[in-house]
Amino acid sequence: MLAILAVCYYGQYYRSGLNLGGEGGTAAVYAMRINEGWLPLKDMTLNYNVMWFYPVAWLFKITGPDYIALRIYFFSLCVIMAVLGFLIVRRVTGLGWYALLVGTLIVLIPGMMFRNYMGLLTLLNTWALLHAFVFEPKSPRWRWIWFAVAGLALGLTFLLRVEVGLFFLVIYLGLMVLYPFGFRGEFLRRLPIALGGGMVCLAAALAIHLPFYVDARVRGFDREFLGQYPDKWNLLKFEVGRTLLPASRKTESKPTADQSGSEGWIDVRFKKSPKDWARRAAEEKAKAAAVESQGRPRPPLSEAFRQHSFYDAVFIVLLYLPLFVSVLMIVLAGATLLWALLTADSAIREPALVCLVTLGSALTLFSQYFFFRPDTPHLSEFMVPFLVALACASFYAGRAALGLRAWWLRVGAAGFILICAATEGLYIYHAFPKESAGTIAATHRRAYEVKADNGVHVLVKRKEQPWLQALHDTIVRYSEPDEWVVTMPYSPTINFMTNRRSYLKDLYIDNATAGRHFTEDTIRDLESHRPAVIVIDQRDINDTEISRFKNWARPTYDYIRTHYVRIPTEFDTNEVYVRPDKIPPQT
Repeated sequence: MLAILAVCYYGQYYRSGLNLGGEGGTAAVYAMRINEGWLPLKDMTLNYNVMWFYPVAWLFKITGPDYIALRIYFFSLCVIMAVLGFLIVRRVTGLGWYALLVGTLIVLIPGMMFRNYMGLLTLLNTWALLHAFVFEPKSPRWRWIWFAVAGLALGLTFLLRVEVGLFFLVIYLGLMVLYPFGFRGEFLRRLPIALGGGMVCLAAALAIHLPFYVDARVRGFDREFLGQYPDKWNLLKFEVGRTLLPASRKTESKPTADQSGSEGWIDVRFKKSPKDWARRAAEEKAKAAAVESQGRPRPPLSEAFRQHSFYDAVFIVLLYLPLFVSVLMIVLAGATLLWALLTADSAIREPALVCLVTLGSALTLFSQYFFFRPDTPHLSEFMVPFLVALACASFYAGRAALGLRAWWLRVGAAGFILICAATEGLYIYHAFPKESAGTIAATHRRAYEVKADNGVHVLVKRKEQPWLQALHDTIVRYSEPDEWVVTMPYSPTINFMTNRRSYLKDLYIDNATAGRHFTEDTIRDLESHRPAVIVIDQRDINDTEISRFKNWARPTYDYIRTHYVRIPTEFDTNEVYVRPDKIPPQT
């Protein structure tokens, strides 16, 4: 029934919306490159692991590059995700209606579209971990089967997102250590099972990696394939130090962007070389005030009280409320687990572990939204597994309240349930009207069709349709299928919808990720590849003025304006520049 509901629901808006800066464009462009023979991680910077893109490449081999097929694929992941949430909650609570309620909520708010792998991975690992290390199996044979399933889930997680796999690895190791404890007289029997289970998990995780490693070895990118694992570990250590020790950020050696503004503008010359332009960038950086490289800033909680609308205040509260609830759950469930281990009380051991496993799985996505991208899309992907954790914790709190004798403990349990319910309610209130959370809000006023290449036949708003269609038509008019089209800082869907190639190894760049040599490297590539069309999106990609391309990449922007001709048509925040020889002579 849940799957039928999901199909009917997603069927209402599977063609609605077109996000030029969405990850759907990235997945589609990289999948096309893979099918053309580009080497992952070597010819292009994936940022994620290969299985993020391989299924899309396999899909395109069947359907051809097709945007609607891509959307249907990710909506299918949403259905599986909701079913997993349903299965977890039903197994924990034994209440079918309660599990259906949670599954329906996941269907209604599936999280940011084209990143639904994240919710799917967390719930898949949760489901496997609970059966392998927490729940008692029907027979000893099933225990080993679940160990293998857990290992496959962990291996798949690494193949999609290495850093999330590292977070889950900590949970796996913790559960292996805890497995023998908490049962009176069972330690010696359960210890070899824990060790054997760990070996089975490891073997399964390596087994699912093997065909991908062999493929990488045969095709010549095995070094890059293996190298990303220590690289991600080092990146995590750097980010942890940068986040927890902000004072050390000034001395870190992480590359910074060309963050010069319009002040100190220098006349440009056609004869300038890439090194000259890079020298100019250094001069402007010296003249301008230093602006620290950063991603999207997180507003302080106090800002919630300064908002003009309750809706905006709720968003800021929601950024911090999961942190408060998580700390509360860790304290309560951790104390319960400690008591269960000390007293060998297996009856309370399972509820404590269920709460910690479901919460820990959700927290593997916490840093992404809280530290790096505090916005509704990334919050929504975190909330998918977090809703399951809240549902399980609320159930155990309610059951405990009915069995507790002390009135103050019953009041405390009821208060905890209210906090969880308030978190869920505020999230529904904020996220359901937001199309960026993957909801049916994407249909709002979208009844005007845009027709472009590669199956981009979508419905958009009335005010969007003219410039989106004109953007496609303009790029196709001034470029040939075998010519380069470059989009900066991040509009990969443009390449897909126009069926025009990009030579950029990494399709994403902003003021926080550009390196010291961005100007020199970018201008050198522009001179070498001579793209027919360049599209610059001037939106504040990190919700800060410095994150507009014309501000942080001013020398590169001025180079483009000097050597290319801007099309005067307005394309929302996008500026289109055409190579001069592509402009027909005036008659």
